[in-house]
Amino acid sequence: MTALASRHGAGYRLVLRERSNDGRRSLEADVFGPDKMANDPDTPLLLDIVETARGRSLQIGDAVAERIGRLILRISPHASGGLSPREAFIASPVRIYERTMAAGPPPDHDMLDRLGRLGDALLVDYGFAPLPPLPQLMAQTPAAYTYLGQFLAHEMTVWNPTANPALPPFAGPIDSAIDLKTIFQLPQGFPGTLPVHVKEVEGLPLTKTILDSGSGFSGSGLDDVPRLATGWPLLLDPRNDQNLALSQTHVAVTRFAQAAMRILNDTDLSADDIRRVVLRHFQSVVLQDYLVRLVDPATYHDVMTRGRVWVAPSGGGIALHPFYVSHEFSAAIFRFGHAMRRDEYAPWNTANPDNTVDSALASDLLGLSFEGMGLTNGRLLQTWTTDWRHMLGLDAMPPIKATGIGTDLRQSLFCLPKDLFQHGDLDVPCPGTLTEHINLARRTLVSGAVQLLPSGQALAQAVQAALQAAGSTCEIPILAPDALDIPHNPDATAIMREGAIGSRFVDQTPLWVYTLLEAAVIGNGNRLGPLGGRIVAETLNAAIEASGSDMIVDGVRQHFAPDPRFGGTSNDRFDYSDLVRLAFSVNPEQIDDTQTPT
Repeated sequence: MTALASRHGAGYRLVLRERSNDGRRSLEADVFGPDKMANDPDTPLLLDIVETARGRSLQIGDAVAERIGRLILRISPHASGGLSPREAFIASPVRIYERTMAAGPPPDHDMLDRLGRLGDALLVDYGFAPLPPLPQLMAQTPAAYTYLGQFLAHEMTVWNPTANPALPPFAGPIDSAIDLKTIFQLPQGFPGTLPVHVKEVEGLPLTKTILDSGSGFSGSGLDDVPRLATGWPLLLDPRNDQNLALSQTHVAVTRFAQAAMRILNDTDLSADDIRRVVLRHFQSVVLQDYLVRLVDPATYHDVMTRGRVWVAPSGGGIALHPFYVSHEFSAAIFRFGHAMRRDEYAPWNTANPDNTVDSALASDLLGLSFEGMGLTNGRLLQTWTTDWRHMLGLDAMPPIKATGIGTDLRQSLFCLPKDLFQHGDLDVPCPGTLTEHINLARRTLVSGAVQLLPSGQALAQAVQAALQAAGSTCEIPILAPDALDIPHNPDATAIMREGAIGSRFVDQTPLWVYTLLEAAVIGNGNRLGPLGGRIVAETLNAAIEASGSDMIVDGVRQHFAPDPRFGGTSNDRFDYSDLVRLAFSVNPEQIDDTQTPT
């Protein structure tokens, strides 16, 4: 079961029920597998509260852990391998989420059938007639931000698979704070003696790529995630090796941290203070670059200057320790990033004109990972490292743009090998000849219903009421049914309009589809709509405040001045291009860690 840790969307969700009216966190929780609720709705699990150095925190005690293990074995008997309930709990990815509003109604057979058919109809294949329009590209957002978003998603939903069987499991579940835990925290069982191809710089390990060309912009040394000789990634969250673009994002953030820490070693800052400086610069990238590109200016300004009104509302005395992202955010809204992917990135790496990778297909990115089995003797060839000039638009190079946010979902991106997923009883092979592939769109829609997500309209109405109560001038208009047709897709539009008025998908739209359509209709595919943008901005705002870095205080973004020695281009922000330039300004292979910093 531990192998599930690296698979797409795999694991089990421990979802806390809706908070009380006074904001107190519910201690009741439900357990969900990929396509079913494990416990009876009338018998939720009851978690414990313990006092920690940061305040009151959740605890999963022995009795609850035993019950979760029994539930996992009941809904996933094919994966049990003869484990006891306690062993199943320890070995299985179990992540905690909150609900920001009451659960939606359980789906009936007709609902699941319609959702499955909608998921299939949403896929378009550019090899068949009639040809749909080519995907719209985002006007100002390079493709690199797609995978920065995926990195953030994993940073906020880490599972620690290393609970000591001799201790109460999950005594302190990992929370959703954006604190670079996926970079700074090594997995338990990290080898005391590293493979010869792995090197630690400033305590952060990376793998040497296999030299197959001359030096260039990147790919000049330690340019892959740390790996065992088998290729298994030595990461706190092995999901960061799901595809090449994501693992290269992990490398860039790691190399940035190494370079920044090396600079700060010449100061009198403590090790903790150095990491705090590194973290604040990364958080500036998130707050002042990533979010600015994806959230409309009015919503962004409202959240960052007035604070949060829906996600862990600021100013209301609701503790942020621990903070867990919402079920609505993780299982639907933040999955807008799936629509930003491209089926080809061209050019991929032209650092060495004598040995270029002119394009990388989506299948290439999946293959160059441990699960994809496309590595060379467990390592990455240097020519396949990311040429950030193209993915981010550096050195006056035109960037490869991300795909616009919308419902033009390509089969090449959403029909994925079934081995990349956890088994689900409701899975259906992709239409056509890809019988060994699973439709990610279908799975997202079906699992969202099974996990009792609210409709887009219900959530929009609730958030609008909260905005009005808080005195905000921002509004979240609810999309009318006529605005919820699927562009250029009559089959999907027909399914959206099936049924009686009031129960159609254009009246009660699955939250993921609503997020995509809101972005397409209101944001023209370049930004999230008012609902999606509000939830994403507030969630990342809260996750950064929960880190204790003081970049966000009571929901309000604080002034930030980047360290001038990091070579940024602004005196009040640090963006993704600044991070990547510093990351690759020094070849870490040439750093002598045996010397004591002065």
